[in-house]
Amino acid sequence: MKTPWTDLGLRFAAPGSGLLRTHAMLPTPIVLADRVRVYFSSCDADLRGRIYSVDLSLDHPHPVIHFDPAPVLDLGAAGCFDADGVNPCHLERVDDIWRLYYVGWQRLSEDVPYTLLAGLAVSEDRGKTFRRWKTEPVLPATPDEGYFRTAPFVRRVGEGFQIFYIGGNRFVRSPSGKMLPRYAIRRSRSADGINWAAPAEDVLLPDEARGEIGFGRPRVETLPGQDPVLMVSVRTEQSYRLMMCPWDEGPVDPSRLVPVIDTAGQAWASEMTCFGATCQVGERTLLFYNGNGFGRTGFGLAYRDPAAAEDGFRRM
Repeated sequence: MKTPWTDLGLRFAAPGSGLLRTHAMLPTPIVLADRVRVYFSSCDADLRGRIYSVDLSLDHPHPVIHFDPAPVLDLGAAGCFDADGVNPCHLERVDDIWRLYYVGWQRLSEDVPYTLLAGLAVSEDRGKTFRRWKTEPVLPATPDEGYFRTAPFVRRVGEGFQIFYIGGNRFVRSPSGKMLPRYAIRRSRSADGINWAAPAEDVLLPDEARGEIGFGRPRVETLPGQDPVLMVSVRTEQSYRLMMCPWDEGPVDPSRLVPVIDTAGQAWASEMTCFGATCQVGERTLLFYNGNGFGRTGFGLAYRDPAAAEDGFRRM
C-alpha cells in the first residue's frame, strides 16, 4: 500500500547542552492562531526528561520559528512517580483549561528497572506554563497494572471521555540479558476525564510469537475524508514501528495493522519510527513522529493532503 504521507524529514533535535542534552521525545502538537506549538521531552546528562515547547510556522513546509529553552513541566518531587522524568502525551482543552496528560517515570531496581504512570498537568494561560493537577498519577498503579499505566490518549465520547493507554505488570529478561517490559493497549471511561473506571478492557495484545513485546502511544486519529484509525507504535526487542489500522470501537485485529510512513534512506529514522501524533492546519494534516533511539535523534514531520485519502487509508 502506498503511504498517503509526504515526509519532510527531521524537523527538530535537542540542542545538545544544558538540560537538553539528548532526545526530543513524544512530539505533541497543538494548532494556535499563528503557529503550531509542539511539546516534547528532552533529557539531561542523567537521562532525566523534562517537557519543553517549540513553535513551527503555519506556512508550509513549517519551519521552526521559536524555541523556548525553559521547561514547561519539570521533574516531580523525590520519591514521586515522575521523579526521574516526564514526557508529554496528549493535550485536551476543557473550557478554558488545557489538560496535559503526560508520562511520569521513576527508576527502581535491577528486577524492576522503572515504572511508567500517567500524570495530569493543567494550564490556565494557553499552554505557556503548566502545574501538576496533583502529585499522584491520574492513572495510579493497580494490582494488575503495577508497573505500567502510561502513554494516555483521551478522547471525548458523548458527554464523557475515553482513555487509551498502555497497561502491564511484567518485565522479562531477553536472550541478550536486557530487562524488557510486557504491556498491552487498554481502554477505560470517565465522566470528567480525571477519574477513570476500573477494570479497563483490552484493545490490542502483543503477539509474542512475532517478537512483539508491547506498544507505544496509542491514538485514535480522525483525519479528513476517512473513518477513525488507531495509530500505535509496535515494539519488538530491537525497534519500534509506527503502524495504524481502522478503529471501529472494538478489539483490534492485529493483522490489519499497516505501516504509516516509509523513512528508508533517512539516517535519523532508518532504524525506528514511533510515537506519532497529528494535527490539522487548514486542509492539510501534519504528522509528527520520532525516529531512532526513541526520539534520541529528534522528531520529524510529514504531511497529508486531502486527496491522499483515496490513495492510502481507504485501502485498509
